[in-house]
Amino acid sequence: MRTGVFGIFRLINIFIWCIAFAASSAAIASPWARTDNELFVISRADYFKADLGPVNTNNGIVDSRFERLMSNTYLEYGLTEKITIGGKALYGTSWLTRGAATEVASGFSEVEGYVQYQVLRSPAHAGAVRLAIARPAKFSSGSRPELQSDGVDVDISALYGRNIISAPVKIFATTEIGYRKRFSDSADHIRMDATIGIEPSDRVLLLFDFFSTVSIQNENVGGADFDIVKIQPSLLWRATRRWAFQIGMTEEVGSRNISSGRTYFFGLWTSF
Repeated sequence: MRTGVFGIFRLINIFIWCIAFAASSAAIASPWARTDNELFVISRADYFKADLGPVNTNNGIVDSRFERLMSNTYLEYGLTEKITIGGKALYGTSWLTRGAATEVASGFSEVEGYVQYQVLRSPAHAGAVRLAIARPAKFSSGSRPELQSDGVDVDISALYGRNIISAPVKIFATTEIGYRKRFSDSADHIRMDATIGIEPSDRVLLLFDFFSTVSIQNENVGGADFDIVKIQPSLLWRATRRWAFQIGMTEEVGSRNISSGRTYFFGLWTSF
């Protein structure tokens, strides 16, 4: 478990939050509210793989791996000038392979709804608070404890965003810090996320996302307890004013009590 790398990236995330290095409305979980009656949707296809190493079975020691193919849908809707509502749904199939044997599971891994209130806004920056309720499922094939829950998660977070420069290229960033209470045997989490975006033109957007999840280690017997740090570079191409395509990858660079892996994804962004 690359705890040294995890510690470094945790400090980086804390540093990013402390200096309030913020964002624009182009990023997911933006502090900028959607305009009234505007619907924004991201549909993604994700492929995840983690090599779990050798395991001892009845047939001897064999290599093992975990794979997951997931449909990931995220949406935002501008309810009023300051209130945005939305949610996400993740559905897929996972494979846990040990030598020649494979265990398969399919279903929803998480469904979440949220309401977000914009506290402040100006042409340069914005701030918001968000309350989300999520229902993680038991859908898993044994090696991804974040997907296992017998209860409901409640997440409260604060977001701040700021446009850094507008010429000769646009640069922006977002930060979010949240606390997730898990009403199950699993440990509660503190989340610290950040996004940096660079727009060299109206059609091209480069995104660099950083995600960290830190357990407060208050799990009950049998509950999940893990830390993880991820980095996610991606490229967005705006084909039209309404439609855009995204391609990228997520690398899990540090973890505790969970096997790290990599995700490749392709997404479609649209607004109505």
